[in-house]
Amino acid sequence: MIHYGGVSTPVPTGKPNARMGQTVSDMVRSLAIVLGVIGAIMLVTWRPTPDPVRELDPLPLLVFANTQADFPILVPEIAGLRATSARWEPTKYSQNEPVWHVGYVTAEEEYLEITQSAASNEEYLINEIAGITADGEKSIAGQEWLVFDGSDSRALVRVTPDSTTVLSGTVSAAELEAAVASLATISPVE
Repeated sequence: MIHYGGVSTPVPTGKPNARMGQTVSDMVRSLAIVLGVIGAIMLVTWRPTPDPVRELDPLPLLVFANTQADFPILVPEIAGLRATSARWEPTKYSQNEPVWHVGYVTAEEEYLEITQSAASNEEYLINEIAGITADGEKSIAGQEWLVFDGSDSRALVRVTPDSTTVLSGTVSAAELEAAVASLATISPVE
C-alpha cells in the first residue's frame, strides 16, 4: 500500500469478492426460510377470535327495577336471545324518569331492544325511535301498538297512562311482533 499523508489507497488483490457469487435464487431460498419460520410461529401462537358478543344477566337489575317502577317491567321471552346490555336509569330525554333498557342479540345475530319508562313526553319517544317513520297501528296479543319502520330497523310502541314501551331493532317485522307477543313480567325469586 502506498501512503500519502496518512490516507491509504486500496489496492486490488485480484481475488474475486465472495459476495459477487450470490444469485437471485440464493435470495429466494433465504426468503423462503424466513417466511417458513414466521409461518411456523404464527401457526403455533394462533388462537381463534372469541364471540364479540358479551352476554350479561339482566335479572338482578330487573329485580331492582321492579321494586322501583310504578309499572310492570317487561322482557321478551324468546329462545335464543342473549342480553348484551341492561340499564335502569334516567336518560337525557326521559325528564328524570328512569328508563328500563335491555339490548339483545338474537339467534340470527340481529339486534332487539326493549325500553320502558313512565316518561311519555315527545322528546323521549323521538329519541327512542330515531330515524324510523310511523307506519300505522297493529293489534298484537290484544293490544294496540304503533308501528314504525325504517330501511334497516323497525319499532313497535305502546303508550299507556302508566308507561311507554318500545321494542325496536334490526329483526324482521314478524320477529318483532313475536317479541311483543312474548312480553312477560318476571317475578323476583323469593
